[in-house]
Amino acid sequence: MQLISDEKINEIRNSADIVTIIAGYIPLTMKGKNFFGVCPFHDDHSPSMSVSKERQLFKCFVCNKGGNVFTFVKDYENISYIEAVKKVADKVGIPLELNNVKKIVKKEKQEYEIMEFATKIYQNNLNSKEGTLAKEYLKKRNITDEIIKDFRIGLALDNSTYLYNILTKKYDLVMLDNLGLINKSGLSGYDKFINRIMIPISDADGFVVGYTGRIYDNSDQAKYINTKETIIYKKGHILFNYHNAKKYVRDAGSLIVVEGNMDAIRLYASGIKNVIALMGTTITKEQIEIIKKLRIPVILMLDNDAAGEMATLNISKELNKNGIDVKVVRLSNAKDPDEYIVKYGVNSIRDAINHCLNFYEYTMNTLKGNKNLEESDDLINYVKDVLKTIENSDALTKEITIKKLSKDYDIDYKVLKDEINLTNDNPLEPKKNIAILSDTRYNKCVKNLLYYMMSDKNYVKIYNKQLGFLKNVEERNLVREIEYYIDKFGNINLADFLSYAESNDRIREYVHNICSGVSFDELSIDVFMDYIKMIDNIMIDENIVLIKKKLSMSSDINEKLELTKQLTGLVKKRSGNNGRN
Repeated sequence: MQLISDEKINEIRNSADIVTIIAGYIPLTMKGKNFFGVCPFHDDHSPSMSVSKERQLFKCFVCNKGGNVFTFVKDYENISYIEAVKKVADKVGIPLELNNVKKIVKKEKQEYEIMEFATKIYQNNLNSKEGTLAKEYLKKRNITDEIIKDFRIGLALDNSTYLYNILTKKYDLVMLDNLGLINKSGLSGYDKFINRIMIPISDADGFVVGYTGRIYDNSDQAKYINTKETIIYKKGHILFNYHNAKKYVRDAGSLIVVEGNMDAIRLYASGIKNVIALMGTTITKEQIEIIKKLRIPVILMLDNDAAGEMATLNISKELNKNGIDVKVVRLSNAKDPDEYIVKYGVNSIRDAINHCLNFYEYTMNTLKGNKNLEESDDLINYVKDVLKTIENSDALTKEITIKKLSKDYDIDYKVLKDEINLTNDNPLEPKKNIAILSDTRYNKCVKNLLYYMMSDKNYVKIYNKQLGFLKNVEERNLVREIEYYIDKFGNINLADFLSYAESNDRIREYVHNICSGVSFDELSIDVFMDYIKMIDNIMIDENIVLIKKKLSMSSDINEKLELTKQLTGLVKKRSGNNGRN
């Protein structure tokens, strides 16, 4: 990982015309001052993404994705921010020499160093004389030298102290034990992985964090053993092969999710490279968040057994609930995708992928199970299960599903609609909460206010003169960073500030949140003053409510006089705001 100086990033961004760069990925058409194209970050059928040459920003008015040239390249190619900067630099002919970059110091730098060293040892073992049988086994399974290299596959030798003897000359035994490479025994130890093909497990950036060790002879040991959870390996945060697959999902138009590492390797080796493995039959919220960032449909292709069937149903529900477009492939006459390709060939599995079921087709088919829908009880349970499945879905999905159920089973449409409203925790017409609405209005105004301040330093001056304070720490932190940026560079514009925010952990997420909620309209001093007035009024109203509450509870005459004075001042200020032009 590398970090480039703010000055260098600004130089690259100012040399790169966002219209030219984006036009290299998708067709753009000029309409008025801006350019428009079909948004690649959601299922767009009409040009909903605007690109401003003047402001060097892009924005989709449907999915709200927006940012500068680096943001677009990063998200389109599913690469890291620094990789995106490098790509744009290459496109505009600006060399990024090593003396222009500095290494990011990871908190667990030595742990990553040890895992990298161990990986190279395992790779060397596989290519040695002792690795001949393991290499032959891999080749029999059509794992070529190219795939071995791509996945950095190696070999743990049939020697219980081979890795131990090498690593303990350089690294602490306790740390090696904590990383799951060595089993510590008193003052000594022995290798965790012995006589196994070693498949590295990498994080989203490609750093090795763990291993799957697989037997390759006919021993009666467990087929697979995996690294235990460590300070750098949290199984629920890792998707096997994600760092490779993210390069291919955009062109493929989907992300294929399988259970096992070997399934992913088999598909990848067969040319289906947009594949990741869960390394199990569950999915975590952290893994879902990683998948969501790709903004791409997911095809679940889990094992063909009872556990795989249950996992497919549960995982597809979770993905759908999180707004991810889910499709399902259920393979027959093979226990998993690895075996299926061996038995039927890659063309058969491609055909299965092309004819996958969408989430609702699959779910409705699965929920029928062994039910006899001619029987009233079974039909009632089935319909209730279907309605429960779609309760968190969008209005269109609910409407289509309800109409289908009504037609297929001759059930009154209104009865079904009433039933889903009764069972849904978030009914179609939720009650409005005034406090929530007020808070929402404040947040919206503040986001737009900060958007203006990130765009032009003159708005920062007006803010300090007219308002000077925001309620939340996150908001005040961003104001301080904006002021620091202006002090450092003498000016500010949103396209450059987005680059600065990318390398600032304190504000990165909040700035992205702001940019997803504003429309990148042209700046207007009158609009900005309206935001200031609305924010000021909301904070005054909250103070008035607080003081009135204190007045009602106070029995001290002096305190009441002071509170009344404060209340009078706030009411007068509120009235003045309403009359202010």
